[in-house]
Amino acid sequence: MIDAHVHLRGPDLAPGTLEEGDRLGVKLFVCSTVVGMGYYPSFDKVSQSNDDLYAVMRRHPDRVAGYCYVNPRHGEAALEDFRRRIEDQRMIGLKLWVATLCDDPLVYPFIEQAIAYRAPILIHAWRKTVGQLPYESTAAHVANLARRYPEARIIMAHMAGQVESAVNLVEPYPNVYTDTSGSPIGGAEVSIAVSRLGAKRVIFGSDLYGACLASNIGKVLGAGLTTEQLDLVMAQNMESLLQGVSA
Repeated sequence: MIDAHVHLRGPDLAPGTLEEGDRLGVKLFVCSTVVGMGYYPSFDKVSQSNDDLYAVMRRHPDRVAGYCYVNPRHGEAALEDFRRRIEDQRMIGLKLWVATLCDDPLVYPFIEQAIAYRAPILIHAWRKTVGQLPYESTAAHVANLARRYPEARIIMAHMAGQVESAVNLVEPYPNVYTDTSGSPIGGAEVSIAVSRLGAKRVIFGSDLYGACLASNIGKVLGAGLTTEQLDLVMAQNMESLLQGVSA
């Protein structure tokens, strides 16, 4: 299995992550570094967090891959850092969180560079009844981005928090996948996503370290999928995305 949505805990993996992966059969953790930086981090803080991730990747080259997190408001400096992380440090993709809406023109240069690398783009997306952050993307923003950039390989995280409306919005865009992470997401939501998008567009993610790996695997196993669908969701879809990355 591949866990496509993991966060470092401070400068390292949460204790026991790799051991639990061994026990449960997770061969690869794909990480980013947004936790603890604040919603609108400085360039120096982002760069240090990506340095931390690279150090973890070097310690565990067969078990940990990395998305480069960027704050698009940092412009050319952030774009150059993204290029360096992909080309020199072998990170595999781009991570967008809540510093900027994902369809803001500030984001376009990063998407275009990710397209050139054929790198997956993991986008935090969540639609809240209360407490929506000012620049927190929803499925509607992801759909706008996918419409503008059909070549982009986008993973909409957390099924955007409201699976039924979210998958309907992105269903017309075959370049959009969704992941299974998020505590409100259960087996029923995984089943809905697979039935509406197809198993080839759903990817397993746990949201470690703030989640339980076993229970996140369990909700996919409890979704009533066929063996072939499980293989796609739990490993093959993400494996295909990773094989396409070219710096």
